[in-house]
Amino acid sequence: MADQSFRLRPIMRQGTASSIAEAWVRYPSIEGARAGAKQMYHNDRVLRVMLVVDGPGSFVEWIER
Repeated sequence: MADQSFRLRPIMRQGTASSIAEAWVRYPSIEGARAGAKQMYHNDRVLRVMLVVDGPGSFVEWIER
């Protein structure tokens, strides 16, 4: 997975994630994506965050609060 990038997919309480900047970023490492998820959780509407490989839908992990 070293040459892959990652994305965050939030599950929202209400509305869409389009206003959350971290949802649009491509992260070069899992650690960077986890740090982005931590920032996402500052928004009360974010219930859960899914970490995926940036490509044809490959789930990596759920990132909990």
